[in-house]
Amino acid sequence: MRDNAERFGLPASLENLVLVQVKESLLGKHYHYQQILLDLPVDGAEIVVSLGKDGQLLQIYNTSRHVSEDMAEEAVNQLHLKAQLSSESALDRAWTNMRVQNPLVDLPRSEQVWVPVKGGFQLSYKVSISAQMPTGGFVQYINAQDGSLIDSYSTSMPRNGKFEERTLAARQLALGSPLDRKAETAAIERQKRLAQPVASLVPSGINGSGFVFDPDPRTTLNNDGLTDTSAASAFDSAYFNKPLLDITLNGGVYSLAGPYVNIKDIEAPNIAPSTTTNGAWTAKRGSDAFDDTNVYFHLDQNQRYIQSLGFTNIINRPFDVDTNGVNGDDNSHYSYGGSTDYLAFGHGCVNDSEDADVILHEYGHGIQRNINTSWSGGDTGAMGEGFGDYWAGSYSYSTPNGPTYHPEWVFTWDGHSNCWGGRALNRTDARYNSSRTYSAHQSITEGGVSFSSDELWSAPLFQSLTSLMANGKSRADVDKIILQAHFGLGSGVRMPAMATAIVNAAHNLFPNDVAYENTFKEKFQAQNIISSLPTGPAINETESNNTQATANVISTTNTTVNATIASSSDVDFFKVTLPAGKTLTATMTPNSTSDYDLELYNSAGTRLASSIAGTGAADVVTRANSGTTSVDFYVKVIYYSGGTGSTNGKYSLVAAW
Repeated sequence: MRDNAERFGLPASLENLVLVQVKESLLGKHYHYQQILLDLPVDGAEIVVSLGKDGQLLQIYNTSRHVSEDMAEEAVNQLHLKAQLSSESALDRAWTNMRVQNPLVDLPRSEQVWVPVKGGFQLSYKVSISAQMPTGGFVQYINAQDGSLIDSYSTSMPRNGKFEERTLAARQLALGSPLDRKAETAAIERQKRLAQPVASLVPSGINGSGFVFDPDPRTTLNNDGLTDTSAASAFDSAYFNKPLLDITLNGGVYSLAGPYVNIKDIEAPNIAPSTTTNGAWTAKRGSDAFDDTNVYFHLDQNQRYIQSLGFTNIINRPFDVDTNGVNGDDNSHYSYGGSTDYLAFGHGCVNDSEDADVILHEYGHGIQRNINTSWSGGDTGAMGEGFGDYWAGSYSYSTPNGPTYHPEWVFTWDGHSNCWGGRALNRTDARYNSSRTYSAHQSITEGGVSFSSDELWSAPLFQSLTSLMANGKSRADVDKIILQAHFGLGSGVRMPAMATAIVNAAHNLFPNDVAYENTFKEKFQAQNIISSLPTGPAINETESNNTQATANVISTTNTTVNATIASSSDVDFFKVTLPAGKTLTATMTPNSTSDYDLELYNSAGTRLASSIAGTGAADVVTRANSGTTSVDFYVKVIYYSGGTGSTNGKYSLVAAW
């Protein structure tokens, strides 16, 4: 980064960056640098540098913020001259905002951060409080000067949107006085002190057995008519007796605590996990013991599958799971915050823990969060739910009846009934609109078509899987590509950027087989997530080494620029006038042997975004205009490596909004 500071728009000294973690993936290592201002982190601001195993640059993901002299001076004023709340006062404000009604599942946390705001930065407390459902978990940003709430988001990710509708504002209207914060904090501290040690990462070698559904009774029996109230005998042929690997034996008692799954009581209704004295679980549906074995089997198997793909650092630990939680409600969730994350499955109608789709969907949230701890903002809400749906659908499709029994359904047993409607994996009629931001479980109508935001993302993933498998490719390779693409990213990821990361991962993992990247590209293009063949005018760019002042003008959406990099010193600028309320997506594709990079600037010359995708891969930058008047942006194409000139230096740039 020092060698390329000017190219990336970074300060030459880099004193505002601190290396906070290094992640390793199949393609290389990913270095996460946190932006610091006056020794405190700027929330959501980082630079992630991805290097291949050969040491070559794979990509850079940059969400760092420009700090002017005036901004720095105001930050000093806030930090040293203005009155501040104490950390305890910030915790009190956040606790009151949440109206905490249920016991805590982790210790509350409060840290000082800078929150980017219009024109600068606001000194704030980032407060994390995680409680049992239905209170759930929230992160709140409390103004360090006046105690006001700047922003908040939920850290409990449910199967459907029921809990997400309970915003802090809604809670304050609906709920009464909260529990006592200090008493509840003391209670969770005592609980943590007395907690039994979790299972060892070392496999015990002790295996049990238990009845499970695999993936669910409807799929196994090929029976649409099976319902929650069907006779118990109707399910007899749907059970499998499966091995439960590496469980715990202590004092003659077998428990479902292993190297990758730890069944425990976390949330109400506070029922202890099942145990046996012989290692054999024979309970069937309707019993908590069956829920325990079904969840243990599917999560343990899925973690071993992830490791078989080559990923050894994604939830490779005893993962806490409550198979009878959520206060008994008909929902399930992944929850994180503070020092812990866990899964909880609810009962009511079909028990959520009876359906492998629900189990693996929720595990999908954990997969994403454990790869990218900054997974928030942008379109990550819809992409998180859509990925969870895909991850569940990928497994179900691999089972004997999966390709033939409603492969388009997700939550095949728990949903698609009077319990709830479930979701679909074949919504190829859904279209992406770059002027929107897609949150979780959002009802969208676009072009007269209504769909869930989650389905907009799951559809191209699942359709890529089925197309590639129909052409002889393996499920494992497709899953490998999608997991790999999550590495090297930070916060605020939008769908076009994530789609491009998947296409690039396909290219880099399988450079000699274009079927993978072409299939993903085709499916994303079909739903307007990445640009397809343009419908606007074409421009042939002829100037070389131009500047913002001499930039070619793009004034129509879906405009294609056919251009060349004349030499390694060539820089091409293109002025885009973006209408109010629109989001620009600029996609630059070089020839297959060259690596040109893409940057986006405002009229003042401040770099706003950048993309560095690699040789032959498409770079994408996006920027929204949330104002009421049009705004001029400048797209900059830069040479990095490869060919130049009229024959080898060709690239195309598509500007769409």
